[in-house]
Amino acid sequence: MNHPPLNVNRERLDADIRRLAEFTDPNLPYTRRAFSPEYAAAREWLAERFRDAGLDTRVDAAGNLIGRLGAGGGPVLMLGSHIDTVEAGGRFDGVVGVLGALEIARRLRESGAALARPLEIVDFVCEEPTIVDLSPLGSRVMAGDVTAEMIAAAAVPSGEPLGEAIARLGGDPARLHEARRKPGETLAYLELHIEQGPVLERAGADVGIVTVIAAPCRAVVSLTGVADHAGATSMADRRDALAGAAELILAVERAASAPDLAQESVGTVGFLRVSPNMVNVIPGRVDLTVEARSTQSEALLWAREEIERSLREIAARRGLDATLEWRHLEEPVPIPVEMQDVIAESATDLRIRAMRLPSRASHDAARLAPVAPVGMVFIPCKDGRSHCPEEWAETDDVAAGAEVLARALLELDAQSRAVR
Repeated sequence: MNHPPLNVNRERLDADIRRLAEFTDPNLPYTRRAFSPEYAAAREWLAERFRDAGLDTRVDAAGNLIGRLGAGGGPVLMLGSHIDTVEAGGRFDGVVGVLGALEIARRLRESGAALARPLEIVDFVCEEPTIVDLSPLGSRVMAGDVTAEMIAAAAVPSGEPLGEAIARLGGDPARLHEARRKPGETLAYLELHIEQGPVLERAGADVGIVTVIAAPCRAVVSLTGVADHAGATSMADRRDALAGAAELILAVERAASAPDLAQESVGTVGFLRVSPNMVNVIPGRVDLTVEARSTQSEALLWAREEIERSLREIAARRGLDATLEWRHLEEPVPIPVEMQDVIAESATDLRIRAMRLPSRASHDAARLAPVAPVGMVFIPCKDGRSHCPEEWAETDDVAAGAEVLARALLELDAQSRAVR
């Protein structure tokens, strides 16, 4: 590769990250849920930064914020991620992908480097599970995986219809088809992201080259027993829904920890609603979510079957009624070897230490994979922590990741010139 480094402006990039962190629920940092007032204000600020960088800026029908560098039609190169957060989340998850891409666009203009293809920087709307059954929303719409009917039937947590919330951001659900991209319309999509795990930090690597993105599968489970007096009901006569739920939680943990499963397989129960939730009443019903993730389809199938088997056994033994519905099923997404190699060669040329590794978390890149070749660059995060206020990435690591991303972008653009 014969591409000069773009030399991203570390101070400017760091200042942007710090400024964006200020758009948060002040009582619960760092919280910027999609469609919240904090999110809407952050999007306005980001759009202004896009325009200041000379990008032709718009919001597509799905609510994705897009900045474009370069004129003309035809296939585009794309960089991006998201700026929405989970509740009490972090300052870097998704953010480094959007602001790193913005810095690359700035440096392209400032250095006078001209791409053969138009470049689009995308802040995908609602990547985090604010709308549980539809998130990541923006990238799924772009890939044609969410319909106008699905949006019409959904609402944001405040109760506002999802279509109205999208329109409030500048989108137009009535023209949702205009946000979709057909295969071939995007030459390649690259995403910079914190690892959200400890592998890079422990290995002493500067960047990671993602080989496969794990698939999440989520289910809604209900266990129903009998609510009764906590003092007057003997242990033998109880049909305690919460005790059954506790057993199921441990069964999920055992299933995900089975020695024969892929190392990247995980299982989580992250939400419970207990009824009537009184100190002196035996819980009569528990609703909970179950999630399994893996980089291998066979491991996911086995985990789902084992969780279902465990639920049936627990319910029968404890005299509980049980239901389980898988509402979100995905398949692992392998990253094309050609995209991995471009990123690896970019890191080598820049003398940046890199290693290949799977992504245990899902990303917008996974949703765009059906319509475009995708690649991901990971950077270390302190102690591997993410989705928490303690989430941290060093500025030098963010800059190194952006440099690798930029060089890979230039190489993909050069390859597109060769085949025109």
